Amino acid sequence: MRWTTVWMSAALVVATSALHLTTEDNQIDQTGPHDLNTEYVLNGFQEQGKGEELKNVPVKKLDSSSGQYGKTDKSNPESNNTESNSKSTSIEMREEQENRSSELEQRAPTYGKGDGDEGTGPGDNVAPEPDDDAVDPDHTTIETSTGRVRGHLWGVSKNIIGYIDIKYGTFTHRFEAPVFPKAVEDHVHYEKEHKTRCLQLQGDELVGESDCLTLSIFKPYKKELSGASVLVHIHEGNFISESANPNIYGPEHLVSEGIILVLPNYRLGPLGFLCLENGTAYGNAALKDLALALSWVKENIEKFGGDPENIAVSGEGTAGALAGYLALSPMSKNNVNKVITESGSVLPHWAIDRNPSLTATNLANNIPGSWESWETIGMKELLLAARNIVWRPCVENKTENVAHFMVETPWTMLQKKGINATFMIGSAQYAGVHESLKHTPTSIAQLNENYGLLLPNDLKFEPNEERTRAGNKVKDQYFPEGPITLNNVKNRSLYYTDMAYLGPLLRTARSLVYFGATVYFYEFSFVGDLNKELAAIEKQVDGAVRGDIISYLFYQEGDLKDVGEKEKKMIDQMIELWTTFLKTGTPTANEITWNKFANGTAAQEQLLSIGATTAMRTGVHVDRLALWTDIYNKHFIERSLALAVSPSVYTVLFLQAAFFVIFFTKAGHFF
Repeated sequence: MRWTTVWMSAALVVATSALHLTTEDNQIDQTGPHDLNTEYVLNGFQEQGKGEELKNVPVKKLDSSSGQYGKTDKSNPESNNTESNSKSTSIEMREEQENRSSELEQRAPTYGKGDGDEGTGPGDNVAPEPDDDAVDPDHTTIETSTGRVRGHLWGVSKNIIGYIDIKYGTFTHRFEAPVFPKAVEDHVHYEKEHKTRCLQLQGDELVGESDCLTLSIFKPYKKELSGASVLVHIHEGNFISESANPNIYGPEHLVSEGIILVLPNYRLGPLGFLCLENGTAYGNAALKDLALALSWVKENIEKFGGDPENIAVSGEGTAGALAGYLALSPMSKNNVNKVITESGSVLPHWAIDRNPSLTATNLANNIPGSWESWETIGMKELLLAARNIVWRPCVENKTENVAHFMVETPWTMLQKKGINATFMIGSAQYAGVHESLKHTPTSIAQLNENYGLLLPNDLKFEPNEERTRAGNKVKDQYFPEGPITLNNVKNRSLYYTDMAYLGPLLRTARSLVYFGATVYFYEFSFVGDLNKELAAIEKQVDGAVRGDIISYLFYQEGDLKDVGEKEKKMIDQMIELWTTFLKTGTPTANEITWNKFANGTAAQEQLLSIGATTAMRTGVHVDRLALWTDIYNKHFIERSLALAVSPSVYTVLFLQAAFFVIFFTKAGHFF
């Protein structure tokens, strides 16, 4: 009887596997939609989710009733995941700014024309620079659906009212979806400084707080304001750090043109992205946070003078991927009218966790000692265990009566009509420079031994010799003169730019347009005194890098003290392009006509080149990206007729491995 039970259980697991082995049809011929240390260079691009990988993962005790792992013994295998896309020098600079935020009582004067249709220049109903104490509290106090909030003057120009760290969400269990907080009677929220950030590590120290779901709103200070365009900007931080800090994402440039700026916090690292695919952590808590923030904005922004039917989301790098997800998910897409991203989209290999079960297992293995459930692990202990693991969004297992953020891959969601948002997306000229600079002599040597390591893990090759051939083509294109070297930073940066940023963006744009969305495509190459990321890497390349665009859109303390005329001109141009897009859906500036992205031959596709001169250009680096288009048309894991990439496949493979390991180690229980 016991053996019958055993073999029936095994048969059930295998049968369940069969139900999840599916194929993907090649739906479009042209569109193939789609940090770094030595460990990641060599292993981070390798295919995940194979049974042989899971066999080597020590199995924790699995509580079948709750889906929680209980630790029975300690083991520390090497993780094949490492911190993703970290820009360490830049983050240190930003952390220093964040630490100084309490000292920033006075800010530099704003820079902007201030005479737009919705602006706050002369002739508008602007208060004559009163002291903050002189501002009528009744005029700046707003009754929101979650309680009353009071604003204060932001900046020495006295033209902006800021509402800082408004609580928009709360949760009881650390991984669960958030809900709106209850309003507190007779309480008025009033903060002058941004203090709240979600839990994260700074070095070995735990900073931030669990109750961190807040957002800040900045609006023009006008007696009468209505119908203003709204921009919800998502802070960058590689899914693991930083916050919605207005000392980094200052509102002065945009709000001076009549835009309402919203800066939300969201949970980070394992607290935001652990995906157990069960009731303990369905997954994507961070994206559910942002979806709730958008719902809060939609419900309340009219009271601040904003238009609830004209809400845009934006972000750069990993935040750009989050912005794209918000436009695709059924949970949030009806609250997103426009999307702006720089060097980030939903299709790069780094934007999705294709094996969340393995990620969770690696995290569990890193946690020392015995523990009963994910809820009882100390926060610092949890984040220390997670520090060398890549955290990404995941595809959730569909469960009845549960509100999921996404139960399909982004590629699948892109293959559908009904995406109503308008997109303005693009890349920095050298978006991949940070990855390039993390190589070591050892990693370079091993790349030269196997050029197949140049290929990301969302490609599938059968037989494996095809991977070698494709890797050799990539090497020959970017390093034609010989072996890859540490000195060739420019070529390595172009390789990472095309593979991880520009190529996925182009595949995203093609898919969006194919299914009816409007897309404006750009490349940012301008170099000036405000290119802070370029300065942080000591100008290793001769063009703009990922994140440089931020200082031309958002004010940071001291930015304009000694800035030159070309930088001011670029700020003017960028703000005009961005604000006309936010207000009308059509970006224009200085007689620039920005044509929509349209599918055709690769040589016919148009983009706006934003550099020393700004002009339309035909062909998105056709000479470089044609190779990636061909590789993804043939080998993208979701377009091949191989096993589907649904996380449920990996879940079942994990359960298979767990079953047989537990069976053979615990076989005595069956006799």
